[in-house]
Amino acid sequence: MSRFNLLPNNNGAYAPNTSTKVHEYSEEIAQLKGEIERLDLITQAMWNLLQEKGLTDEDLVKAITDIDNARKQKKKAMEEGEKPETVLCPNCHVPLQNNGKLADRCIYCGHEIITSPFKN
Repeated sequence: MSRFNLLPNNNGAYAPNTSTKVHEYSEEIAQLKGEIERLDLITQAMWNLLQEKGLTDEDLVKAITDIDNARKQKKKAMEEGEKPETVLCPNCHVPLQNNGKLADRCIYCGHEIITSPFKN
């Protein structure tokens, strides 16, 4: 059954679990809206602090442009078959697996490595 099957079937009834799915998706959308609002608030607070330190809108635009260009270059390199940079465990020198978290733990020796919160 299609995830988006909201049309009535031959006897006029909607697909089974349609209202349940609509409710689930509505909850998920509400959670995402809340997360966006939270991140917007955090971003605004950080920008206000940076402006107090003397940074300008032009500084922000340049930083955004630089980051955007770097991401585009990285994406293009990945599409052309370039492999991502391998990070080695500083303890046992085995390549670390990226778990998507701020802290990576070597699966071989257990050494914990705190990584950049901005890695992709």
